[in-house]
Amino acid sequence: MYKQLEQYLKDNSNIDNESLQLVTSYFKPIKTKRNEVLCTVGQVCKNFYFINKGCLRMYEIDSKGNEATAYFALEDQIISAITSFVLQKPSRDFLVSIEPSDLLVISHDSFYKLIETIPEFNHVYNKFMQFSFIHSQMRIYSFLGMEGIDKLRWVMEHEPKLLSRVSSKAVASYLGMTNSTLSKLRAQL
Repeated sequence: MYKQLEQYLKDNSNIDNESLQLVTSYFKPIKTKRNEVLCTVGQVCKNFYFINKGCLRMYEIDSKGNEATAYFALEDQIISAITSFVLQKPSRDFLVSIEPSDLLVISHDSFYKLIETIPEFNHVYNKFMQFSFIHSQMRIYSFLGMEGIDKLRWVMEHEPKLLSRVSSKAVASYLGMTNSTLSKLRAQL
């Protein structure tokens, strides 16, 4: 259960075996069902997740009831309702397991204890935050001037697994379009 997390930490830092064992000891395995909510709007996010198997989705619902997906995480990735997790303020997002998933979870307090005591874990966290920022910026700036077909091509190039693993409605919300628009665009390709 911990092999993937260990490999992730090794791939993203120069962590030694003693520190690796300490870090992984703070993560606890959980299994989720399809559509299980891990954090909801108004709740303070208390956990950070590593995905061994499955897919998590972070999204908002606007005042008109439209979903806007911010992020998907698949195997060998980490995710949280990050703004709520970092600030310990009520979340604006839902964090949902959209497939039955095998996760490793670490609490907020344990997470920050490791950041303060294990420099390599802090390095992994910094890399994650940098990736998250860059990914968000790429999506925002790329999508601002893109036609729908180009947004779909972007996902096909940068996140191809989403199209086969995630519902078209969720992908459409990630791309900022309706499900029917996405269906029409997919038919053009």
